Amino acid sequence: MKYYKALILLYNLFFVISCATPGLTERQKTAKIIAEKAGFQRIIFNTELFKLYGWQKIDNIDKKALVIYIEGDGKAWQGRFKVSKNPTPVNPIALRLAVQDKRANIIYLARPCQFFSIQSVNNCSAKYWTSHRYSQEVINAYSVALKQIIERYSIDELSVVGFSGGGVIAALLAAQRSDIVSLTTVASNLDHFNWSLHHKVSSLNGSLSVYPYISALAEVTQFHLWGSNDLIVPFKVNKNLLGQLLKHKTVNYTIYNGFDHVCCWAEQWPDILNKNKLRVENN
Repeated sequence: MKYYKALILLYNLFFVISCATPGLTERQKTAKIIAEKAGFQRIIFNTELFKLYGWQKIDNIDKKALVIYIEGDGKAWQGRFKVSKNPTPVNPIALRLAVQDKRANIIYLARPCQFFSIQSVNNCSAKYWTSHRYSQEVINAYSVALKQIIERYSIDELSVVGFSGGGVIAALLAAQRSDIVSLTTVASNLDHFNWSLHHKVSSLNGSLSVYPYISALAEVTQFHLWGSNDLIVPFKVNKNLLGQLLKHKTVNYTIYNGFDHVCCWAEQWPDILNKNKLRVENN
């Protein structure tokens, strides 16, 4: 109970919890409007454990370049002491980033159980949006989806972009696969154990740490982006891990002045992509 009481205080920072919180249908509709307005089409990936909900825009696969966006942790908690019944995000930031990416081939992937009715899919235990959100079984599900994408489009290389907790997923995928050549994280709690310590909550004890994979990430070009005003994932919680990553020449990071956890990533994303390619200012 101590774990749940402490952790929910943190997640109240993520969302305004009230009776007016949009229901699943409204959250699905929000994503649909964002995606279809940008010409994206819905796609579902079936893996052994989970179904993964997604949106894609494939304009020119002959360019052999495909970018994967991975959503954040979503709506993990329903109230002060109650785990959410459905983790679908109220504000799908990674989707908002994906639809502004002008590269030819983009696929957005939600997290396990997001955008589905929990009763309609298997294995949607709440642990997969709480303690086990970055577990090996979750990583395995994404790896299966990426394999399906590679086979479907006959491509050799991928770039991955992860928002918030999606950045942890992206980093673990990049470390465990040989076909990911570029990793970008946005406002990500990459060092989620230190993040938990900072917020005085129990660690995500069913989740993998990035630390054992630092050497495996050495060959991957990396861009890690944080906001100077982010109280949810302050830059300092990642500082020790970043120091280890920076021993490799492939790693760059930027702290964006005035940005917080939500503002102003989507609004500034086209400029961020153009500057970073990803041009980086090490502050």
